[in-house]
Amino acid sequence: MNVRFPRPLPPKATIGIISPSSPQRDEARLHRGIRYLESLGYTIVVGRHAFSTDGAYLAGSDEQRRHDVESMFADRRIDAIFCARGGYGSARLLDDLDWSLIRKNPKLFVGFSDTTALQLALWKKARLVTFSGAMASVDMADTFAPESEEWFWRALTSSKPLGSIQQPWPLDVIQRGTASGRLIGGNLSVVASMVGTPYMPKLTDSILVLEDVGEETYRIDRMLTQLRLAGLLQQASGLVTGQWSQSARPLGTTPHRAVDVVLRDVATHVPGPVLSNLMYGHESRKLTLPFGVMTTMSSRSATLRFTESATQR
Repeated sequence: MNVRFPRPLPPKATIGIISPSSPQRDEARLHRGIRYLESLGYTIVVGRHAFSTDGAYLAGSDEQRRHDVESMFADRRIDAIFCARGGYGSARLLDDLDWSLIRKNPKLFVGFSDTTALQLALWKKARLVTFSGAMASVDMADTFAPESEEWFWRALTSSKPLGSIQQPWPLDVIQRGTASGRLIGGNLSVVASMVGTPYMPKLTDSILVLEDVGEETYRIDRMLTQLRLAGLLQQASGLVTGQWSQSARPLGTTPHRAVDVVLRDVATHVPGPVLSNLMYGHESRKLTLPFGVMTTMSSRSATLRFTESATQR
């Protein structure tokens, strides 16, 4: 497997900001995120269409958003590409992206939520290690949670393996065992939407990580069942889940069920360990995870450990 590792983020690097999904609800938030990055000594290049809007939920046309993605990878000044926010729309870009261009110019690429579609495709088509985590107009616009901020910059700047995750609470053990593989996954809704497309990677020899926001338990159950029926849960060496953030939206009239009860059902189809309660998802306190790096997980120590560097000089 020809894995492409980006270079670690250097001091005074040039960071490109793009909006591959939805437009800015509040442009001032992105401006504050940019000021935060500039206060750390970084030079910021904003994508031509980062503030664009095409209808109610897209940050410009597909062609415009695709242009910004490709331009940032092609521009030799750019050391890293940060997504401004998620929403919806990145999957619409995949058919016509210049994958050869991306393979020739591997760079730090950071985002989460809807960016999951791009990250899955970047792994499938370019074998590029990417980072699922903090975004400019989401986490950097106001107070960046200290533990999230420290881990974020260490993940992007260190050329050493990150080692065991560091979070204020322990992981919960749903199913026992040990496993190793390359970490892949992201937002459950987006992962489920990619099943059956040419941009969904195989999960053989992988650690699958999943999270979501504002979904009722029956919908989480339905999407996990889709992954099971597609044979993806059975491929993965292990499964770890993050935050479900169900309080983000009022629950409907469907009787509520604890997500961990669903996970216990799902666990019987996963060949290895299943852990939950990872500090990863749509909360302000989140870990930025390196997708594509070798990872081990163990129920005995209830931990996730990155055994390979996410960047290479």
